[in-house]
Amino acid sequence: MVAKPYFRLIYQDVDISSELDPMTTSVTYTDQAHGKADEIDVTVQDKDGRWKGEWKPEPGDTMELTIFDGLGGELPCGIFELDEPDASGDRGGDTMTIRGLAAPISKPLRTEKTRAFEKQSLRPIVTKVATEAGLSVEGDIENQTFERVTQRKERDLEFLTRLAEDTGHYFSVRGTRAVFTSFKSVDGRAAALTVSHQQLGTELLTYRLKQQTSDTYSKAKVTALYENSKDMIEAEEEDPDVKTGDTLRISGERVENAAQAKALAKSRLHYKNRKSTSGSISMVGTVRLVAGITVDMVDFGKYSGKLLVDRSTHSLSRGGYTTGADLVKAKQ
Repeated sequence: MVAKPYFRLIYQDVDISSELDPMTTSVTYTDQAHGKADEIDVTVQDKDGRWKGEWKPEPGDTMELTIFDGLGGELPCGIFELDEPDASGDRGGDTMTIRGLAAPISKPLRTEKTRAFEKQSLRPIVTKVATEAGLSVEGDIENQTFERVTQRKERDLEFLTRLAEDTGHYFSVRGTRAVFTSFKSVDGRAAALTVSHQQLGTELLTYRLKQQTSDTYSKAKVTALYENSKDMIEAEEEDPDVKTGDTLRISGERVENAAQAKALAKSRLHYKNRKSTSGSISMVGTVRLVAGITVDMVDFGKYSGKLLVDRSTHSLSRGGYTTGADLVKAKQ
């Protein structure tokens, strides 16, 4: 008997999987490595209109999704809050799409704030912001100390994303977890999955890989103001893997010392140059292909090497289970 992938959906603490399965046309989970909240979309048939009536989902309702590959593997997607219930229809009939976001939409994480953090290191700042939103903190956070860090009319999600991009970290929200972790702890890991060109037509359905020199830089140069004076400071960081000769110029920022300026240059350069090699793959559904892992691309000629999964999409439909991934270069 051929194994059949399936899902479990807990809605408002009630398992509705068996009721939902016959009317479900698709379930999609999108997993993000940095800067955005994970999402789910569940689309169901609405032949009798009950999803627009008594079964209509309400914003703020909670859903917990788990995907099973039918072979013993499972992917706990997390807990989501309903964001945009979407009713639609065409000649094929009426449908309702239940969309959820991992970042709690009813909590402070999505409220604009202005405040300052005085004489603190990076981990306590991240922990304070996250715990106020009901999130636990995970990740390898580097020991960087600041006299003052200011959140300027930013939502907490935006603030933590900017803080990560300025200090050499990735940030994402996964269920009730805030994952704030250094580049080296992610990009430097051994590959969790091997994808070979020899799998094309079997496990590997499609691939697209590209290398680019536009908008990539061999060095970054920061010209910034010291936080407590009008003096200027300059710092440079080089990427030996990029040969374009172009310089990423960063100005208008404030730093407290030369180490912060150099860290800023290194972090911004990292984000830019991830695109030097990028692409996408789609595979027969696998719970192993998730955002934040590295994959070893084998037998792709000069496109071979270790790439980071920047985003993964897991889709269950009547046609089966597929997994797609957006890839960028893994750079420590």
